[in-house]
Amino acid sequence: MTSQRFEISRRNLMQAVGLGAGAVATTSVLGACQADSGGGEGASGKFVYVYPFDVSVEHYNAALNTGVLLTAAPVAELFIPRCAILNWETHEWVPQLAESVALDGTTLTIKLRSGIKWTDGTDVTSKDVAGTIYLQKLNAAQGTIGWDQLASVTADDDTTVTVTYTESFTGVEHGALKAQVLPYSRYGAWMDEAQGLVEAGEVQGGPGQVALSEKIAAEDFLDEDFITCGAYKFEQIGETVITMSVHEDGLFADQVKFETIEVQKGDNAASVQFLLSSAVDYSTQVLGATDRQTIAGVEGLKELSTPGYDGVGLMLNQGRFPEFADPNVRKAFMYVFDTEVIGEIAKGNGGYYIPSTYTGLPDPHAEGLFDDVELEFYATDHAKAEELLTGAGWAKESDGWHKPDGSLAEYTIIGVEGWTDFSLTGEQAASQLSEFGLKVAYENVPADNPWGIWGAGEFDIAVRQWANPFVPYVYGSWQMTWFTDNSQTADAPGMGLPTAEVETASLGTVNVDELYLASQKGTEEEQAEANKTLGIVFNETLPRLPLFLNQRVSYAIEGERVKEIAPGDYELNDIYFDNPIMVRILEGGIEPA
Repeated sequence: MTSQRFEISRRNLMQAVGLGAGAVATTSVLGACQADSGGGEGASGKFVYVYPFDVSVEHYNAALNTGVLLTAAPVAELFIPRCAILNWETHEWVPQLAESVALDGTTLTIKLRSGIKWTDGTDVTSKDVAGTIYLQKLNAAQGTIGWDQLASVTADDDTTVTVTYTESFTGVEHGALKAQVLPYSRYGAWMDEAQGLVEAGEVQGGPGQVALSEKIAAEDFLDEDFITCGAYKFEQIGETVITMSVHEDGLFADQVKFETIEVQKGDNAASVQFLLSSAVDYSTQVLGATDRQTIAGVEGLKELSTPGYDGVGLMLNQGRFPEFADPNVRKAFMYVFDTEVIGEIAKGNGGYYIPSTYTGLPDPHAEGLFDDVELEFYATDHAKAEELLTGAGWAKESDGWHKPDGSLAEYTIIGVEGWTDFSLTGEQAASQLSEFGLKVAYENVPADNPWGIWGAGEFDIAVRQWANPFVPYVYGSWQMTWFTDNSQTADAPGMGLPTAEVETASLGTVNVDELYLASQKGTEEEQAEANKTLGIVFNETLPRLPLFLNQRVSYAIEGERVKEIAPGDYELNDIYFDNPIMVRILEGGIEPA
């Protein structure tokens, strides 16, 4: 499992906080619907991808948010498409099942392509899309961007869907357009029930929603086929290999060049072995520096590096340890770290970059925003760290650092089992803090539900993302910084970090909740001012400790089965959320060797 898998566990579903965002809708058209006469007739060869699926626990009930076979994987674009995906460079929507999408004020119009069929033989229609959106709306956590504002969905005719919102802002349409569309023929009863509950004012956590969720969770459909409408359909599902073939009536079936898509089961370690033997053509597994060196000499190997909008850092649990409320303590920790060493060990050369500003934003967003602001830059400085801790009332003794109340400061950093970048980051961070004299241990938690652990605040210090791992909009970084894993409720305290009143050195007391809303929904000038202010607040208070930013690195092998693997016009797309290689396969831009 990699640290970039963000699907919500069933156990954590009720506590989830969304990170939605999106883009101004467009009306461009991508190719045809499906082959006019026998889709896939011109396709040949196969494309092999590696991903850690597990058929012993996964199922075919795509109405569930987690545990569904391959639907959280980048390869899902090939069999369970969305209405549209995002071009991260232009911020425009690239229609998929939709022929066009347009947001006009608070009204989103989705025009579907005609002639696409599900593998059960039924047509893809607006009922599928509207029903999918109602299911997603009902099950979305309150406070989720876009879903809170969604007021209604109507299937106007077989190919037209109208979505109305209570207000409009950049990204409000993201959830509706990026939901994986489900077949009404299988899930229609649940879709209709969800619509009735939404129209009656039901929200996630209400009795009707809980009852429907329990009903949905009781079904796995393992005794039936997985219904899809993409260019590919499941041919064989085995314990270690899944094979897909062209679905003649599926989306873009006439454009794809590969007759077969094969998914090999493999975690990070297994993906290295597959790449060494040229047994796979593409991997999105997160590999550490040693693994990257191991595969460097493979013939035809190509590293695809995408500038990352997110990074790896640390969450400090202020609810458990009140001393973390002191910004000087957080700053002291930052001055301990050699972040270049941590990034190099965790990701390897070319797999990370150090932020140019410690403002909570990735470099593409921070550029030019803080030119007239004097910001603190956190480079390794143990004397500064010691000065800050001493000034905060701490004292260094023979057994370690003691807090102002005299007790020994002892903490455990948690990573996630199998998430190589998280584990290596956490191990190195613990080591560097220990060398400084703090009593810090490291351990991994199981990969099945770290989201539940983070949200419940069951940690001292946790390795976690910072900046914006989901979509390329500034307010996504603020959502991640202050609100993800920080619900501040009795059941989900998360970091225990207050946001309504935050004390800063240069700005006094600020309300982050209000600033966040201005960064998302204000005028262009209000957004810019709010973003600048929040960056200063982050720099002075460090709500998360930002260690490094990711370069998204994926791995391809050219010349074995595939002629060339390149992102084309989608070079900035995130490989886990709008994967450029999968989109180009659908467009026919990637061909057999």
